[in-house]
Amino acid sequence: MNKVDKNHLLDDVEMKINQGHFSEAFHALYHGLDSIRRHSSKEDWKQFIAQYRQHAVNSFFLQEPLSRRAFEKPRGYAGDPVMMDFIYDFDKAAPPSYEERKTDISHLLNYEFNLISSGNDAVRERQRTFSSKIDQTAARVTNPYILSVACGHLREVQDSAAFKNKSIGKFVAIDQDQEALSVAAEIIKGFGETIPASVVDIIMNEVPLPQFDFIYSVGVFDYLPDGVAKKLTSELFNLLNPGGRLFIANWLPNTPTIAYMEAALDWWLIYRNKEQMQELIEDIPKENINNVDIFVEKYEVVIFMEIEKAGEVNPSKRKGDIKIETA
Repeated sequence: MNKVDKNHLLDDVEMKINQGHFSEAFHALYHGLDSIRRHSSKEDWKQFIAQYRQHAVNSFFLQEPLSRRAFEKPRGYAGDPVMMDFIYDFDKAAPPSYEERKTDISHLLNYEFNLISSGNDAVRERQRTFSSKIDQTAARVTNPYILSVACGHLREVQDSAAFKNKSIGKFVAIDQDQEALSVAAEIIKGFGETIPASVVDIIMNEVPLPQFDFIYSVGVFDYLPDGVAKKLTSELFNLLNPGGRLFIANWLPNTPTIAYMEAALDWWLIYRNKEQMQELIEDIPKENINNVDIFVEKYEVVIFMEIEKAGEVNPSKRKGDIKIETA
């Protein structure tokens, strides 16, 4: 993208808003912020964000519900489960009608944000990927024990065929957000339990846990500095049964949505590339690892890493090459 004049971007966007060209204004802001971030030093970018927050366009775009919740942080952090549900539920949303485009600014901006943002597409793809991994676990292990760290509302579980088919032996969901745990508890009622705990609690071995066949975390690594992320990776790996798998995800650096997230949503993540993901397993003895698979989803926003523990799955729990039919 060509370099955008940051001295004129916000005024140009405001002019489009005043003319009633709301979709055009959103696209100009989204792409303009990305260009400015890519061509600015960290200090200059933060100075521009301060300028943006004082401009009239800031309050206009905070009419969009996802942006507003992330910016206001009612639970103390940007990416809370309610906010994530705004992204997940877009697949079910109808586009705004002609009349709504003129009168329901909130609906229009939410639709445009989800339509343009590769980050939002990737979040939905991430959910589908974790659902698939849960199904794969149930296909290779009888009644698997599964652990979700920073579980949120467990949207990936609800879309899992293994969940619908009651093929999960025990499901443990951990989160420090009590409201999120209340929702999770209803979802896994009858075959799981919820535990109020933080990442630090896990690292300090303050959470008594059994061994698991599959452990995953959808989004918590995006918030963890390297030292904490490495310790958590090691601790979770130690909780795996032989042949068990740990699956984690992280946002990649320099994707287009980041600029809008930082400027408009005040949502700051820790980004990692393939090499930085590999560094998270440096403290795990190589002989304890059977396989490491690192891959990027189709929107090239989220990177995944799956670590398989050495050893054989307990013969009494092993399955053959069974395929679970997904809806």
